[in-house]
Amino acid sequence: MANYIPEIHQATLPNGLNLLGVEYDRVPWLSLTFIAKRGAEADPPGKGGVADWTAEFLTLGTQKRTQLQLAADIEARGAALSARAGWDATVVSLEGLAEDLPELMATMAEVVQTPGFPEGEFPLLKERRRAELAHLQDDPREFANRRFTRLFFGDAPYGHPASGDLESLETIGLEDLLDFYRREFTPRESTLVMVGMAPFARMAAEAEKAWAAWSGGGPVSPPYTQAPERLRAPGTYLLDRPDLTQSEIRIGHLGLPRSHPDYHPLRLVNYILGEGGFSSRLMTRIRSDLGCTYGIRSSFNFRRAAGPFVISTFTPAAQSALVVKEIKAVVREVREAGVTAQELAEAQSYYVGHFPLGLETPRGIGSRVVSMDLYNLGWDYLQRYRERISEVTLDAAREAAMRHLQPDSLVTLVVGPAAQCSKDLEALGTLEIIS
Repeated sequence: MANYIPEIHQATLPNGLNLLGVEYDRVPWLSLTFIAKRGAEADPPGKGGVADWTAEFLTLGTQKRTQLQLAADIEARGAALSARAGWDATVVSLEGLAEDLPELMATMAEVVQTPGFPEGEFPLLKERRRAELAHLQDDPREFANRRFTRLFFGDAPYGHPASGDLESLETIGLEDLLDFYRREFTPRESTLVMVGMAPFARMAAEAEKAWAAWSGGGPVSPPYTQAPERLRAPGTYLLDRPDLTQSEIRIGHLGLPRSHPDYHPLRLVNYILGEGGFSSRLMTRIRSDLGCTYGIRSSFNFRRAAGPFVISTFTPAAQSALVVKEIKAVVREVREAGVTAQELAEAQSYYVGHFPLGLETPRGIGSRVVSMDLYNLGWDYLQRYRERISEVTLDAAREAAMRHLQPDSLVTLVVGPAAQCSKDLEALGTLEIIS
């Protein structure tokens, strides 16, 4: 198990659809994943959520079957269909028994190639989304995540939540979903990943039967790869929420694209900084030493274009300024003093040790193959992953921290009661109150 690295088979249909397959022999299961290589970053301006709504709408019926018929047929086989849009791709997944390969392949092709876009379902989808978004507005942590995204990126393609918000909800119509589908769903910019208990030749043959005639879609939106020209200026921004007793804090700056050569050393640095749970520098300082929070983490969001680097935590409102000050101090310390050999060894051990866990199920394998294809990581990526993590030197980690942690570029958002925290935040420097 620990040394299991799947072989990845590849083929291309005449219409340009890329086929990737892994023969999985541990359980009689099959995972099919279709990816259209544009996602929420390709949402039309002011219509955040179109890609994700389109993904869900694909599951609400086809030209042959209503939503109820489709759901009943899939459930009768013990299978599961889902769809979502993330950044850089829209993903449709179907899982079921390997013995049902022909039927599952045909169903996946039907869902992707001939969606029904039933007009009567659109108002219901809109109301579901409205209820979900209203609920998220009432969750301080999710509210802060979404507000930081908007604050930091503004009108750039990554500047809205992938699922949309209450403002964009009012602007989206069924025609927007149809336009997104017609433009972005095309075999020439798509991949079908197949992982299951079947020979690749058989999976590919079933795929050819179901997909070879598909010719729709395009021209797709240009891939989003450049950093935005304008970002929010560094500084501290306070969104007054008098109803809260705790402040939600988000601090970050622009990160790196997934293709950057410093990906592996920077992942290790970030584990040491704030992703390594109780062993991380931020957790040690903010929770253990100061007792200001129960949890804090940092993350680099690696995407096709540079995503955000974000530190997330919460604290009693009166301690907001102290936490902001100490977070910035820890980031500066890691950047200027680097990490220790012991910290690096522990981070490497964690990633090398946990690597096999992601390859235990067809879904886990499929997820990694999707990333390899989407970000052009090379077909030897899984074979070389542990080696690449293990060969990161202390100097490489320190250089990555020096290059990519930017304490002077941090944008800080505090969502909390201004009456309890604004005075101390002002003492840290310029403070802007936002609505």
